Amino acid sequence: MITRVPNAAELLDHWEYGLQQPLARRMLVLLAAACPEAAGDIAALPIGRRDARLLELRERLFGPTLTIVASCPGCGERLQSAFAVSDLRSTAGNPAPHVLEFDGYRVTFRLPASIDLLALSPTMDRRHARQLLLSRCVLDVRRADGEPAKPDSLPEHVAAAVSAQMSAADPQMDVELNLSCPSCNRAWSMTFDIANFLWKEIHAWAKSMLRGVHGLARAYGWREADVLALSPTRRQIYLELARQ
Repeated sequence: MITRVPNAAELLDHWEYGLQQPLARRMLVLLAAACPEAAGDIAALPIGRRDARLLELRERLFGPTLTIVASCPGCGERLQSAFAVSDLRSTAGNPAPHVLEFDGYRVTFRLPASIDLLALSPTMDRRHARQLLLSRCVLDVRRADGEPAKPDSLPEHVAAAVSAQMSAADPQMDVELNLSCPSCNRAWSMTFDIANFLWKEIHAWAKSMLRGVHGLARAYGWREADVLALSPTRRQIYLELARQ
């Protein structure tokens, strides 16, 4: 649960730090600032629970509606679709161990968390990334005779079933948006990643904010701290006056 929203100066600091960090680390820094009493536990939260907090933080920062820009796979037209943040909320996964019995195997696993995403390399292909996630998240493997087995010894179809069960157990981790094109009536779905979306919004906000700081510093000689301390309404009015 979000207990505080970073102010403009703090958000700029987190943005600047995050420029040199992987996406998962950026989100942990943001949530640690927004949930300081639980900062030490956030990295171990299932991704769906982390994303539920990111949705709440996004709503507190930028409002209850977000706009998705996508290209129609049918005719190529670029579309803008608005979604309520509340419509993107789903059931977040239970951090307790889960069990899958499939094709002679009994697999006990936990849901992926940010600490697991941080272990992945940006250059890793999808197959190797899944293997590494399984090796980290699978807690125990038993064959039909009860004998233990190593996670990396799972047949491909069993490993795929475990991955699918992970997604099914944490719906907030895999959010799909239904889109339609008014020009050609093509309907399709796309995956929505709140972490990536929120970072892009923060990046755009930070660049706009720094341009505003630059404009007001030139016009009035104010320091950055002076500008950031202003309310958004006053800051915008001063910017409009400075342009006259």
